Amino acid sequence: MTWKLAAVIEPNAARRKALNDALTRAGLKVTKATTVEALTKEHVVVLGSSLTSPTRTVREVRARAPQAFVFAGLKKGLKASWADAVLPLPVSVADLKVRLVELQARSKTEALPVARPGDGILDLSTNFYTFAHFKEVLFVEVKRARRYGFPLALAVVGFDEVPGQKSSAELQAQLMGGLALSIRRSLRDTDYPVQYSNDRVLLLMPHTDLAGSLIVARRICERVARATLQHGETVLHPTISVGVAAGEPGREYNFSDLVSQAQDGLVQAIARGGNRVEFQDSAEVAANQQPSAPREPPRIPPVLPPPPSE
Repeated sequence: MTWKLAAVIEPNAARRKALNDALTRAGLKVTKATTVEALTKEHVVVLGSSLTSPTRTVREVRARAPQAFVFAGLKKGLKASWADAVLPLPVSVADLKVRLVELQARSKTEALPVARPGDGILDLSTNFYTFAHFKEVLFVEVKRARRYGFPLALAVVGFDEVPGQKSSAELQAQLMGGLALSIRRSLRDTDYPVQYSNDRVLLLMPHTDLAGSLIVARRICERVARATLQHGETVLHPTISVGVAAGEPGREYNFSDLVSQAQDGLVQAIARGGNRVEFQDSAEVAANQQPSAPREPPRIPPVLPPPPSE
């Protein structure tokens, strides 16, 4: 059975309309059902973030429509044990299209295999595309940019060392979950967030020049720096560093070139204290010219430091 019908249960009219629009653009037909009692044959049910008791609503949905796959629409966090899956808000239509295909395929099996990091289309901790699955798409996007002469930028994002904290799988999962939320709120539907490794996220931004990619990268830096993370009994203020590279129209470059340049920028950002963005562009690298000092393009706001602990 192919998922075709969807319903949105969200008390707030504006938020419900936004969810309806996203589901429609993802290829689903949204029915008129806005309450549990109105559900009939829907294959997908999305619970909005305004619900006061989502766990009770899920129980009611399962009793009324046991065949439905239930999404929990969340603005923060990527876990909701009471639902079948989380739908990060605001919705990325491109992500949703891919997730619907994979989730439907998984739901057809009675016993789902235990997924491992890097398996499948989506990474478990961030719900970003896995590099193993998506690398061909990335290569093609770079080739298209060169062939048709439009700008393209790439960024590699990594967390700075958290003072006083030893690295652990639990801490890493918490950090990556918060980073995923900041990235989703900063990218367009046409951008590609990819889990490049366990502790690195790669962002491919088609039709974006160097200045535009720096704005996006610094926006993500600012959002992470302003956030706090409760880890055990400790409140942390994590920060990230970002390396950016851009391919200019009319110049020869490939995916590996951009990744190498972005990684070099990330290393420089970490070496210079972290919580910053460093960059290289293909024109400068091609001419074998290295800047003598960090450059700051005009009218791009600096990264703000994290707020002081209370």
